[in-house]
Amino acid sequence: MSTKEVFVEHIGEVTISRNRQANRFKITVRPDGKIRVTIPWLATFSSGEDFLNQHHKWITETREKLAKRPKVLKLIQPGHLFSTRNYHYHLVAADVSRLHIKYVNEGNQVIFQYPANQDIESEELQKKLTLMVEHVLRFDAKKYLPGRITELAKSHGYTFQKVTIKNNKTNWGSCSYRKNINLNLHLMLLSDRLIDYIIVHELVHTVIPNHGPQFKDTMKKHFGDMGELDQELKRTGSGLFPTSKM
Repeated sequence: MSTKEVFVEHIGEVTISRNRQANRFKITVRPDGKIRVTIPWLATFSSGEDFLNQHHKWITETREKLAKRPKVLKLIQPGHLFSTRNYHYHLVAADVSRLHIKYVNEGNQVIFQYPANQDIESEELQKKLTLMVEHVLRFDAKKYLPGRITELAKSHGYTFQKVTIKNNKTNWGSCSYRKNINLNLHLMLLSDRLIDYIIVHELVHTVIPNHGPQFKDTMKKHFGDMGELDQELKRTGSGLFPTSKM
């Protein structure tokens, strides 16, 4: 058992999760107010509850701050959306009856066409656009990421079981104790250097399951500019999709 649901007075339902990569206790308050406590793999759930009870005030204050934040819907607007190493993506109004994808070989362009008589800011159209963009981005990711992780694993001397492409909202990638690696399809929005950095990050976790000193030293051997790459990742998130974390 790696997770446990507990009810805490004045806070409500809380998920306590044991994580093989965690080397410390951590509380996460989601925008919807839900609470998650992450604890090291060998820690007890009761120690997680004790840690939670020590931070009641912080949880309450954080929830209040999140509740006051204005909920802004980030709209997908016409024009150039983004480029990946494989394609350039655009959104245009056209004489079509429904949302449509057009591939143009010249310039490797993917053009999303929406009915010119439809309001681009309508909730229905925005939802359909988001799903369609994620669909083609997944295709883009599957075309590149599995081969790239195989190349990097071979060149750096790591092994893994399998790789899965997912539409993650909270992280760029993850590695299970069985050496199965998940990669975020939104990696395709990053530079080649950052893609490699995140992939190697997960490959190192096949040997070192936490983020302790040994992990950091190993990453620095692979990427001498590790600090700069971390800062670049933190700045990422001003585009079409929200920021994720490793």
